[in-house]
Amino acid sequence: MLWAGVVLTVGVSGCSRPNPGYQGDPLLPEECRAGIERSELFDRFERPELLDVLVVMDNAGEMVSYQRALAAAMPGFLERLEGEGALDVRVGVVTTDARAGAGLAPIVRDVEGCEDNAMQVAYSGTQGWVRAASCNVQQGQEGGGFQQALDVIDANVLGSSRALASFRREDARLLMLVVSNEDDCSGPAPGGEGAPRDACAWSGEDRREVSPLVEALLARAQSPEGISLAVIAGPPSGVSYEEGEAVRSVCRSTLGAAYPSNRLYRAVEAFGTQGMFTSACTLDFVDQLDLIADRLALSSAVTLCASEPMAHEPLEVLGLDESGQEEVIGFGSGFVFLGPVEGCENGALSLKRRGLEGIVEVSTRYCALP
Repeated sequence: MLWAGVVLTVGVSGCSRPNPGYQGDPLLPEECRAGIERSELFDRFERPELLDVLVVMDNAGEMVSYQRALAAAMPGFLERLEGEGALDVRVGVVTTDARAGAGLAPIVRDVEGCEDNAMQVAYSGTQGWVRAASCNVQQGQEGGGFQQALDVIDANVLGSSRALASFRREDARLLMLVVSNEDDCSGPAPGGEGAPRDACAWSGEDRREVSPLVEALLARAQSPEGISLAVIAGPPSGVSYEEGEAVRSVCRSTLGAAYPSNRLYRAVEAFGTQGMFTSACTLDFVDQLDLIADRLALSSAVTLCASEPMAHEPLEVLGLDESGQEEVIGFGSGFVFLGPVEGCENGALSLKRRGLEGIVEVSTRYCALP
């Protein structure tokens, strides 16, 4: 049974070269079959049952209908995460207006049904938390004309640790959800005449580079599932614009016009499997949030990456509970060996959520390739 499982996981992970440390004996002896025995402790990792959702909401012109659509779709999304997913969820909101500085956006009380909203951070399990999240995404349209979602993410996620102190948990996964009808304009404010979105398109060479920011965000996570990016915006376009040309919308719906979001699309692409782009050209955002839940929010496992190349499945995986007691995390029932995969080139262990119940640290012994 063990041999069959190993063959299957190696095949799925896409290995094409023979493993010089692999032997066919399915019974692991105490000593390494090849290489040098290593011990590794994972005392920090994002837990699959904890999820922080950071909504990055465009609060410039023509966004009220989009905000209302997101607010209407949020209850189904959040109730699914809390119910079906049994997740412990927090929801915080920032805006694309970088002039506001780091920190959460204000509590929203000036829209219908939100008059008594008192939560800046919506905590699952708290009465009224879903309504509070739906209220707080409705940040109006008085923000700056230059939407700077990437600069705002940098300032809040990579910047001051105090910016999101009431919202962010170190051991929770982070899902960033950007909602906008225009592209990101991070970087120096464009000069010259023209509408903000036109000026941004004309000064593309001055915009902030996307890849270095994404690399820094991915490096902050302790596991591949630790951070993800979802974007609802206008689909990208191959059209380029010279100075003086107006940027044309890529779609129009009852929510309004949406414009090409090439930079946001590139950011999602750079996130790989932890990124998702979906169109704002729609009547509502119910289907978009369902897809985001399926692909990024709901999780039943966490992937731990070895620091040295693993010759084969680990010799042992142990969990330490809050009282300091060790217990064996079983092969198949508690973890699956994935071999080398994208983001974990040395070898990966997929720890199942049920195998992590009551566990605060994970340690493993494995054979490293010479």
